[in-house]
Amino acid sequence: MKNYLPDLTWKEVDELKKRTDKAIIPTGSLEQHGYHLPLATDTIIAFEVAKRVAERLDIVLIPPISFGFSIEHIDFPGTLSLDPLTLISILKNLCSSLVKHGFSKIFIINAHGGNKAIIESAIQLLKDELNIPLYSFSLLSIAQKFFKNIREYQEGEIGHADEIETSLMLAISPEKVRMDKCIDEAPKLPKHLTFESSKKEVSFAWKTKEISNSGVIGAPSKASAEKGRLILDYLIDRIAMIIRDL
Repeated sequence: MKNYLPDLTWKEVDELKKRTDKAIIPTGSLEQHGYHLPLATDTIIAFEVAKRVAERLDIVLIPPISFGFSIEHIDFPGTLSLDPLTLISILKNLCSSLVKHGFSKIFIINAHGGNKAIIESAIQLLKDELNIPLYSFSLLSIAQKFFKNIREYQEGEIGHADEIETSLMLAISPEKVRMDKCIDEAPKLPKHLTFESSKKEVSFAWKTKEISNSGVIGAPSKASAEKGRLILDYLIDRIAMIIRDL
């Protein structure tokens, strides 16, 4: 990829900043995703979407932040979690460095729900400190409305390691998906409690282990590569359009 920062020399970056003042930071996590998806699922999805948007719009792309605030999954082996202040500090350091080199419009593409509120706080702090435009995109929030038109499993809501995330992984990295090991598990939440941000009236603290034995919340057995490609195309088109408008 021509605009991927690790692959460039400093002279090439110096030339690139004459062409664009925009940068994309993908954010994900290293956390359990059931028996069938790798720990890096969120990071893989975030990076793929960010890469395709950056290529389409000729924007500089930096490596993904591969760890997130994943404390809800910490009971499952392999999950590594940052505390919120650490994640905010990483974002502040990266954004400050990018601005110093001339990339003064920054877009964060996030694929882990646990990062969403922290990123929103971080860009508000950075707006005050750096006085630059910063925007964050939450992939599952953007995909919700579109996904409802193609999902097969109609009970419950968008959860974790479910039909949508598994479909995206089947489209992006099918060799990393163990469909023969997937388990559907859809615990019922108490009335008024929901994971989907569009429906939330009350936020609540939760531990995945308390509501799911496998770590799955949803029906990954309904996933397909074709659904994943449709969702991926929608995300890229939608985010690219919003960035152009901004």
